[in-house]
Amino acid sequence: MSGARPRPTARRPDGSGSDGRRPPVDGLPAAAIFDWDGTIVDTLPLIYRANVIVLGELGITMSRTWFRERHSPDWRRGYRELGVPEHLWDQTAARWAEEMGRMRPRALPWVRRALRQLRRNGVRLGLVTASTRGVVEPSLKRLNLAGLFETAWYADDVRENKPHPEALLLALRDLGLAAEQTVYVGDTTVDLEMARAAGARFAAVGATTAEPVFRAAGVDRVWIGVGAWTDELLASARGGGGAPTGPKPRRAPRAEHRG
Repeated sequence: MSGARPRPTARRPDGSGSDGRRPPVDGLPAAAIFDWDGTIVDTLPLIYRANVIVLGELGITMSRTWFRERHSPDWRRGYRELGVPEHLWDQTAARWAEEMGRMRPRALPWVRRALRQLRRNGVRLGLVTASTRGVVEPSLKRLNLAGLFETAWYADDVRENKPHPEALLLALRDLGLAAEQTVYVGDTTVDLEMARAAGARFAAVGATTAEPVFRAAGVDRVWIGVGAWTDELLASARGGGGAPTGPKPRRAPRAEHRG
C-alpha cells in the first residue's frame, strides 16, 4: 500500500531461527503460512464497519449485500467497483487502517490451539496478510499470538499486494523453503490466486467465501476453520493417509497486481 521496500533480511518476530527445530512429522507440510482476516481472527464485521465510516466520508454507500458478495482482500479492486476516485485510494486505505486500528478483533474458535499443535509437530508458521502492520501487530500481542510466526509480511511491507505473490515469496525466502513444501491457508479466492501464483498448496477455510465459489475455482474441500483443518491434517499424517493440505498448485490466470 505504501510502496515501502521489502526488508532485506528474514523477519522473525520471536527472534527464533530454524536451527535445531525438529522436522515435521512425516506427511505434514514443512510450513503453513496463514492469512489473517477471516482466517485467524474474526474481523469481517469490523472491516465492514470501518469501510462504512471511511467510504461515508467520501459520500459513498457500501451495502451489506455488496460487502457480503464482493468483499476481497484486493482492496483496490473494491475501491474501483465502488467508485472511489483512484487518486484517493491510498488516502482512503490509510483512513481505513486508522479505523481498524481502533477495533479489537477476536481470535476465531480453536485457532490458538491449532497453531500450537502445528508447531509441536514440527510445522513452521508464517503470516502473510493484506492488512497493515499497525492494524495486526497490536492484536497479535493482545490475543497471545505473538511469537508463533517465524515470518510475517504485511501490506505495507511490499510493493505488490494480494493476489500478487510478492509477500508469500518473501515469506518462503525467510523460511528457506520451496513453495511445494508449504501450504497457504486462507478464506478467499484472492488467497487462492496468490498461493497458485507462488506455487504453494492452498487450504480453504472459513465462511467468508461460499463453498460453491471455491469449488468453481478448483478447490476440492473447504474446512469450517483452521482448527478443523489442523485436526484432519494431523490425524491424516498420523494415519499415514497423506495430509489433506489442499489442491496441488497449478498455474492460475495472470493475477491482478495491487500496485
